[in-house]
Amino acid sequence: LSGSTLTIDSPQPLRIGTLLSALVQDTQTLKFVPLSNRQDQLAVTQQLTTQQSRQGSLNSLLSALQNLPPTDETSADLQAAVNKLLAGLPDVQQLSTPKGLALALANSGLFLESKLLAGQTPTLAPDMKADLLKLIAQLTPPNSNLGAVIAANTLAQAMPNFVRSALGMLGQVSAKPLPTHFPLPERSLQSQDGEGDLEHLLRLAAAAVSRLQSHQLSSLEQTGVTDDGRLMSTWQLEIPMRNLQDIVPLQVKFQREEAPEKQPQNERRDEREPKQQLWRVELAFDMEPLGPLQVQAQLIQGSLSSQLWAERPYTASLIESNLAGLRERLLASGLNVGDLDCHLGTPPQGPQTRLEQRWVDETA
Repeated sequence: LSGSTLTIDSPQPLRIGTLLSALVQDTQTLKFVPLSNRQDQLAVTQQLTTQQSRQGSLNSLLSALQNLPPTDETSADLQAAVNKLLAGLPDVQQLSTPKGLALALANSGLFLESKLLAGQTPTLAPDMKADLLKLIAQLTPPNSNLGAVIAANTLAQAMPNFVRSALGMLGQVSAKPLPTHFPLPERSLQSQDGEGDLEHLLRLAAAAVSRLQSHQLSSLEQTGVTDDGRLMSTWQLEIPMRNLQDIVPLQVKFQREEAPEKQPQNERRDEREPKQQLWRVELAFDMEPLGPLQVQAQLIQGSLSSQLWAERPYTASLIESNLAGLRERLLASGLNVGDLDCHLGTPPQGPQTRLEQRWVDETA
């Protein structure tokens, strides 16, 4: 159809410059595709790329805050913001209890915008992202142009020509981006020449906010409907936890899959069986003396399977020798335990390498 002219009648008036996306199915059929989902996908993909290029590891900022020397530049308000941020970090004991873990997840910064939409005040409860923004406000020099810089970095309203070319880069209409690599790798920012301590601290804090936003955008990117109609929801976040004198960033990803409904239309809603839900959990952390560890687990109908990866041979051997005790504790908690293995190295990356669970009861 190259070079052809199409005359299209629309029951709704269209403004000049309106972008339409059409799929040519055959020589006689032209199907128009809604752009809302693809524009959202484009916005998330662009913002994710931008945030990942700016992000920096949380432990770089937290280490700098712990070693912040008292100087004339360190105001009382700045020190209060630093103390509040550090005091809100959970320890290993807190994360070992269901209530403590739930509180740490809620305060990780992933849900800050949801709290604001619900009318909650972040000052009443600790929130990592809110505390970082308060720290940035204290570090920002008076009469600075930081507001203009932030405004320039936000996603501007896309013009039709720009959107058209960007959407073309996404591939076919039904194409979806590959999931973001998990966990996010460490990234350190070096001090620049002539940069003061507070200026460097400001850059570290801004990079930490970008890291949290990378997790938030990764969650959005991996949330949606799969090709076979299942609803996939993803929550990816990072929790700095205290381990004695160290602060260990714990990266967490939850995924929930719901099977599509295949119920007769005349069946009453209250008679339908509850949807089967498949839960996946991934953990990644580096804690001495164990070294880097990654855990993948999945839970469906009370049946749990898990794979662990350790990069140090001693740690892999130690975990392997304690798997029997772990299995007994899981069984005692009421779970059916399937595969439970430990491997030396790191998990393979790719769309087909994660733990797979079919929506079929093999014992039926």
